[in-house]
Amino acid sequence: LFDQSQNRSRKYGGKISYERTVPGFEALDVTVGFDVLYDTTEQRLIATDRVWVPPTDFRSLAPFAQLNLGLFDDRLRLAGGLRHENVRIRIDDYTTLAYYGSRHVGGGSPTFDDTLVNGGVIVEPLEGVRAYVSYAEGYTVPDVGRITRAVSVDGVDVDDFLDISPIVSNNREIGLEVKRGPFDASAAYFWSTSTKGQLLVLVGGVYQVERQRVEIEGLELNVSARTPVPGLTLSAGYARLEGRTDSDGDGRVDSDLDGANISPNRLNVAGSYANGPITARLQVQAFLSRSFDGQDPRNDFEGYTVVDGTIRYATRWGGLSLSVQNLLDEQYISYNSDVQRPTDNLRFYAGRGRTWTVGWDYAF
Repeated sequence: LFDQSQNRSRKYGGKISYERTVPGFEALDVTVGFDVLYDTTEQRLIATDRVWVPPTDFRSLAPFAQLNLGLFDDRLRLAGGLRHENVRIRIDDYTTLAYYGSRHVGGGSPTFDDTLVNGGVIVEPLEGVRAYVSYAEGYTVPDVGRITRAVSVDGVDVDDFLDISPIVSNNREIGLEVKRGPFDASAAYFWSTSTKGQLLVLVGGVYQVERQRVEIEGLELNVSARTPVPGLTLSAGYARLEGRTDSDGDGRVDSDLDGANISPNRLNVAGSYANGPITARLQVQAFLSRSFDGQDPRNDFEGYTVVDGTIRYATRWGGLSLSVQNLLDEQYISYNSDVQRPTDNLRFYAGRGRTWTVGWDYAF
């Protein structure tokens, strides 16, 4: 039996905010606002007209307030704020697919509330040199569809099904930014923890969601320089991401996040040119090899490097452009294919070869 799933989603909402300087205390800026989002989503198997993910109504209400204080002629800035999240998820009674045992699941409308805090400090000791440190609590809803469709036991009721509780993460970051003369550079180190995070786990050929402790840390380095050649800028960037999870539930991380849950490390080197009507860019992207401790070694990533280029010429009738992806026609296995399902030949495929694109754009 072959089938194809279809996601049907309708979203609407709004954002409003008001910002002003406090009268008589011009160093302090205050921002208050309110975000609202309504989302209705379902997923069906359209060939056999079966419901895979039941219709799910999601509602989010989030008032917030933020303060920003500048001191010593803005050489020192302090920021902090609060955001209150109120989330409701409503799902009617439904029955899972026969693949999961045709389980009857009781519907419900669980509501989740949390107040999140954030704060940061920015210091500019020299003109063009900034250092910062920040802390912020994140609040996201897990992939409810993957969780609800995969219920495989009897007696589950949505109102007390803790696996759909939101993910609250603690995010910290320190960084340095430098803009002096022809050079722009930045370095940032960040780490995030969540005691009940979200992890995609392959079960019986289908990825399901498990709630585990997750710890992620990363490093980003970027530098660019304007050269003596008019219009030519060279740049380089490096991003490294590491993640660990608690696979045995003892409260301590013990295994690497696999390729289904974390992106590859990357190195990017580029040259950009802009002079008169001509703009061009040539870049080299290297996706670095990596292995995953505690995971199937067949899912280790070999890495690959691709070269892309583009050039655009502006005229009075618009811009003509020519771009080439994978300029050297590198043969490689894409990241998602290389790190998941090593024995499934139907999901093992190469990335795109050299691809030319000719374009025309006109602004009016």
